[in-house]
Amino acid sequence: MRLLPFSVLFLCSPVFAVGTDFEVSTMKFPEAVSVLWNQVLKRPFMLSPELTEDSRMLTLHIHPDNDERDFILRYLENMNVKVAQKKGVDYLYTYKPVAKPPRFYTYTYIPKFRDVPYLAQALGTSFTQNVSSADADSAQATSEQPFMSTSGDTFVYRGTRRNIDQIEKLLEEIDVRAEQVLVSAFVFEVQTNEKNGSGLVVASKLLNERFSIGIGAKQGYSNFIQFNGPSFDALYELFRTDNRFSLVSSPRLRVVSGQESAFSVGASVPTVGSLTYENGTPVQSIVYRNTGVDFKVRPVITRDLVSMKIDQQLSDYAETTTGVNNSPTFTTRQIVTNVNMQDGDIIVLSGLAENKDGDQKTGLSFLPKSWSTKSDQKQSTDLLIVIQAKKV
Repeated sequence: MRLLPFSVLFLCSPVFAVGTDFEVSTMKFPEAVSVLWNQVLKRPFMLSPELTEDSRMLTLHIHPDNDERDFILRYLENMNVKVAQKKGVDYLYTYKPVAKPPRFYTYTYIPKFRDVPYLAQALGTSFTQNVSSADADSAQATSEQPFMSTSGDTFVYRGTRRNIDQIEKLLEEIDVRAEQVLVSAFVFEVQTNEKNGSGLVVASKLLNERFSIGIGAKQGYSNFIQFNGPSFDALYELFRTDNRFSLVSSPRLRVVSGQESAFSVGASVPTVGSLTYENGTPVQSIVYRNTGVDFKVRPVITRDLVSMKIDQQLSDYAETTTGVNNSPTFTTRQIVTNVNMQDGDIIVLSGLAENKDGDQKTGLSFLPKSWSTKSDQKQSTDLLIVIQAKKV
């Protein structure tokens, strides 16, 4: 038997049924369910309380070839609504879908310019956090956790495809050649007195007289001056020809941005250590201590500046004349500071002075001592560091 097509118009509701076709267009959820169950499924039903206030709009079209119930249940499941049968009644209720554990993939990458620890640190920890914990609605946590290598010569990551795609794009920006600087330095000991002032004052006067670079009182002559002018070798010749300056060391280091480089020259001096007894026999241990020049720099290059951490240490020893005279007396002078400088700037650091009181006599040797004059004048040995950083 062939069914004749017919049409039913529901007033005030955009619902149309033609033959075995059925269509619902932009109808609120409770009203749409009522029409579907009364006109299509023709079964008793109940809505959970929260669904009676559901304002979502439904739009669907059931084709004659579709199984009406299966079609409706699949549509509602996409809205996180399920249907349970209880004593011949369909009960509609909401549910929270269980998130499926993410699928993990392994990604390997051989660095071009940077090492694996740098790449891992630059990417941070956001790619190694628990993927499921980030989803508050997820009721199931994956047993597998993301992994990122932090050492070795190959970068390895295991995680979701989405994270791998992000990491691939970031590595293109991160794994680039690091900039380098050539750090040149001279370390001088400057002999001064009260009349000459500090070693930095002596150096400033020489620079003004020879190169007219305009270092004046505004710098304060505290322990730091900075300028960009004559060549670095010209400064060396200026200080070397003055007998008040004595060269201690002249390190030159090529340093990668963000890395520390060191220069050390000196000797190991034996000193008396602890005294122990073995079978009643005293045994004196010997401890070696390093002396000399220890120069460390760590530059960080930005677009406009070179920020540099400087650690300069000068240590020496002398014979002990008081106290425990079996070991030498050590003296250490050290400067640790951070400076910002532009490419090619020259910085002069000072401030580590050792003061001594000296007696100075004037007069002729063949005259009586009472005819000579005596003056007390303080002598000072100042440590002066001249540094220049140039981008390579």
